[in-house]
Amino acid sequence: ALAALENGLNPNATYEVEPDPQQSWHGCIYVGRRKIEDTVSPGPYNLKLAIERSSNAYFIYHGLRTGIAKIIQLAEKFHLGERTGLPTRQDSGGDLPTLAEVERSSWHDGDSANICFGQGQVAVTPLQMAVAYAAIANGGTVLWPRLVERLEPQDPEAGGTVTTFASGVVRDKIGISPRSLNIVRNAMLGETEDPMGTGRAAVVGPELRICGKTGTAQVQDEHGRITDWNYWFASFAPYSNPRYAVVV
Repeated sequence: ALAALENGLNPNATYEVEPDPQQSWHGCIYVGRRKIEDTVSPGPYNLKLAIERSSNAYFIYHGLRTGIAKIIQLAEKFHLGERTGLPTRQDSGGDLPTLAEVERSSWHDGDSANICFGQGQVAVTPLQMAVAYAAIANGGTVLWPRLVERLEPQDPEAGGTVTTFASGVVRDKIGISPRSLNIVRNAMLGETEDPMGTGRAAVVGPELRICGKTGTAQVQDEHGRITDWNYWFASFAPYSNPRYAVVV
């Protein structure tokens, strides 16, 4: 969404999600001869509605128009595909294709389509998403995370040093306009507050307005059969003055 907005997407323009020939109550999109199913019903979707209802087709369509290179460049500014720098070195860097990979002749629109809705050659950790959502919330600053504020000796009288880990250490700036960030933040608020939003179960009341986004990924066995589903919810709050980023 952010990459598309920064490259000319009109958030109020609608994209018509076509019905799936096999299940007309669901939408779909064709990339070449491949059909990609959508969980939303057919009909017109603007950016806000596509985020609130989680439309695969909308983001595939606009992601392909934006171009995979621009999407990867923005993902790199969030430092996806890289470790978060925890001193324990127990965090994974995840997976993200490089610009060189997506520019090869072996890379196809179908590969890009997968990336556009969080599938294919992309894997992230909850901590990476918390860092990313904190950046969206705070205006575009990517921070180095920390696990604790300080480490103290178990027995202070026996001596030893106190190790303090600084807060708010800046890693990068994503360079996204305030306009684009506000559009996405408002859509993420609708994700929880719209009665049809996929994150509506996260609402706790008017005293803590939550911006969020659900995510669902299929788990397949070696034969390509779906064996399970992974469900995520990434969020920040409060909407007007964010203090927390939470990923479940």
